[in-house]
Amino acid sequence: FLKRAPGRPLWGVLRGDVDNFAIRLRRLSSIEEHVEISVLYKQFFAGELNVPHRPDEFRQKYSILYSGGNDFAVYGSWDALIELARELHGTFRRFAEENLREFPGAEAKTITMAIALSDDPNQPLAALFEQAGRNLATAKAEDKDCIYLLDRILEWKQLDDAADLKDAVSRVSEEFKAGRQFLEQLTRLYRKVSSAADSQADHERLLARAYRFQRRYSRAAGSRREREFQKLRTHLINEIVGRNVRPAAGKQFRLRPAGVVALEWARLLAPSGSAGARQEV
Repeated sequence: FLKRAPGRPLWGVLRGDVDNFAIRLRRLSSIEEHVEISVLYKQFFAGELNVPHRPDEFRQKYSILYSGGNDFAVYGSWDALIELARELHGTFRRFAEENLREFPGAEAKTITMAIALSDDPNQPLAALFEQAGRNLATAKAEDKDCIYLLDRILEWKQLDDAADLKDAVSRVSEEFKAGRQFLEQLTRLYRKVSSAADSQADHERLLARAYRFQRRYSRAAGSRREREFQKLRTHLINEIVGRNVRPAAGKQFRLRPAGVVALEWARLLAPSGSAGARQEV
């Protein structure tokens, strides 16, 4: 799997679990309904994890560890796990809408997933499986119907946003001469925020730093190419740093989860030897 991964050679485990499945079963009114729902979910996971129409190149990037009645586990290259998670969430949402429309409540109609990654080919699969399980428990404890990815918990819509932003980050890095320098500075700001203490003084200091960063890259551009670069920069700053970072007493600074994941995602995709690839995961 490491050889099939683009950019950084990482592999990992993806685990998923239907939210509040046991509660849904307890609320069913008959044994027949219990059996029907249990079989329905089991067939869903068995079928969707073995979809034959997926391209061979994609299916060769992952293997199924197990598929149960309300959960599953897969291991493979990091990029395939992310795309598989997005695909499974979409099909599960449609499955729940079609098959549970007559059942009130949100129980068993959403799914939470988590990914654990490693760059060590000798990492025991069992250890990474357990780490993915801990990540899954963390995500479910904070906010169900989401995914734990790259040390962040994202709503599914935020993951879609991160996928789009990742493409913008890659474009800035690849197409513009000053793009990598801009992304390195954005990454340094991200690292400062990640390593800072959670005191109000730290928040105010980082807010001032983010505001200076935003102001530095908001200067008027001249040529069409410069304006295009500025538009992309502004978009990334707004989505990663935020639109309103003007310092104010008592204000706290938080990077946007989707933007941070997009930045990390693009760095993982960066070819070996590029500025993005030299950064740690």
